[in-house]
Amino acid sequence: MPNRTNAMTRKLRIVVVGAGTGVGKTHVGCALAAELVRRGVVLEARKPIESGYLPEGSDADLLARSAGHNLLTPRYAFDEAVSPHLAARHAGLAVELAEVVSWCATSGDLLVETAGGLLSPVSATCTNLDIAAALEPSAIVLVAVNRLGALHDVRVCQLALGERGLSAQVVLCHPEAADAGTPSNVAELAFLGWAPGAIAFPRAPLGDARTHMSATLLADALERRR
Repeated sequence: MPNRTNAMTRKLRIVVVGAGTGVGKTHVGCALAAELVRRGVVLEARKPIESGYLPEGSDADLLARSAGHNLLTPRYAFDEAVSPHLAARHAGLAVELAEVVSWCATSGDLLVETAGGLLSPVSATCTNLDIAAALEPSAIVLVAVNRLGALHDVRVCQLALGERGLSAQVVLCHPEAADAGTPSNVAELAFLGWAPGAIAFPRAPLGDARTHMSATLLADALERRR
């Protein structure tokens, strides 16, 4: 990161959101957390809401391990692997925005991963966009799958964020199988002027050199946005 000494004195509030479900938010979040820790950042990585929750190997667990600290059990951890608002309803609960914000509060540097897509409901009155805005992030990372339809998915999320006065660093995560859009999406986002700094992210393991390179580019990009 440029000016890393100064960067250590300014608190990070990074929120990782998705253009949909299963787009690679946890993979990107873990890689970014590990890179920030490698650079000397003492980071807490949290997932306040998680459906289909099992402590070992959960998204929250993977994030905590990548940041080098013990698991922080999500404020709302649901056994049922469905939309959080539905899992909460079935459990006789309601996700409260104020509770999520309070649970994420820390005096140190923070990375938060939301559950599902940006506009996915977490309650009858709250979406992940509401959570992202309420956390007052220093940076938002928007993750989409690098496939046909990614341009639309990214743009819809950008427009929604823009209505709240927010913007995001776009990351396109490689799909399980490449399609006709995969080779050109990053360049097309630049050509259209929607996300000139979009970053392609491999699905390779965290220790892989390709993942490290993309995480480095992402960390540098976030520092430039601060």
